[in-house]
Amino acid sequence: MDNPPLPPEPPPPPPAPASARRAVAAALDLIAIADRPELWATLRADEDVLVDAKAVDDHGGLPLAGLLAAVEDGISPTADPVRRLAEAGAVVLGTARGGADAAELVALGLIGLALTTQAPQRPDVVCLTPTAGLLPAAGAVVAGTLADGCRALTALTDPGAWPADVRLAAGERPRLTVSTKHRTTLRHAVGELLVAGAEVTTMDTATSMVPLGQRTETSDGPEVSAHGVRFRGRPFDDQVLIDLAALLTGEQLKNPYPATGTALVVFGAHLRGQPRNAELRDLGARFTGEVRTAPRYRMLALDGQAGVHPGDDGAALRGERWLLAPGSLARFRAALPPPMTLGPVELDDGETATALLSHPAPAPDITEFGDWRAYLRHRTANRPGLG
Repeated sequence: MDNPPLPPEPPPPPPAPASARRAVAAALDLIAIADRPELWATLRADEDVLVDAKAVDDHGGLPLAGLLAAVEDGISPTADPVRRLAEAGAVVLGTARGGADAAELVALGLIGLALTTQAPQRPDVVCLTPTAGLLPAAGAVVAGTLADGCRALTALTDPGAWPADVRLAAGERPRLTVSTKHRTTLRHAVGELLVAGAEVTTMDTATSMVPLGQRTETSDGPEVSAHGVRFRGRPFDDQVLIDLAALLTGEQLKNPYPATGTALVVFGAHLRGQPRNAELRDLGARFTGEVRTAPRYRMLALDGQAGVHPGDDGAALRGERWLLAPGSLARFRAALPPPMTLGPVELDDGETATALLSHPAPAPDITEFGDWRAYLRHRTANRPGLG
């Protein structure tokens, strides 16, 4: 008689949630194994950093929870960025002797982040020097990944320090100039940027990659270094440079560094690839994903635009969510022709967001398509003379 089949193996247990305490314990072991005491000006007692880590875990939900950091010895321990670092949930293990030593600690994987007075240039770490004044008393962040560096800068920067119309994205086809003096060094990076859609030209007087038309002779603008390539730009174009660096690191950055954006949902000609999408990109808007409304909206085919408004027997409509700085959103609103307007829309997950809507108007009702692009495909397929 055949043996009955064995029951299937139970699924593996889910991994234990990450905790600052476990991260600190692992880092302390690595520091002992690495045996690089010359990199540290001070190294805090194990008991003290473990107590800090437990406090982070007990608090829960801190933006930098689990991130381990060091601070360059030249930065005061009472400086505002150091205080904000701890308040955001990062655990500071000690101080590094200098910026180069701090970068070495990051490169060795002993910490994930360092605050320095100046960003050292090396290919195995990410260095972010924000616009002058955004990171007082520190100057730069060195991180293992661009995402960690941006996460830290967001926590360390006062949201009110940004201009009302700050750009939140580099745009679809950013244009850069590249120094011919460093062309051999930059050749691989230029190739990756071209594949990603950037337009790259050369100028003998440039010293690094700079967004076209944004060269600055002052030191007030931001700098971002990744994979050994340095990007420079105008003051407050920090996110433009971060997006360019992300093309090299391959990281998908969900949230921009300037934490000032307002979400805007669009449905028609402002969608990606549609005729009026450039209006959003020119304002520095950032695409953050596709959305669906709650099933109570109707869509009209206005003159080249989708007219969306609440209505009886409505449907769930597809759209896109973009992020704009407050001043940019105000400019967008001011330029809207009637019957277009901005108003609240309920999404299928219950969230309410600002959306590009319209007042009811005499126009064909295209709600049945549920999607502006689906309507355009239908109209093209049924155009006289086709088929």
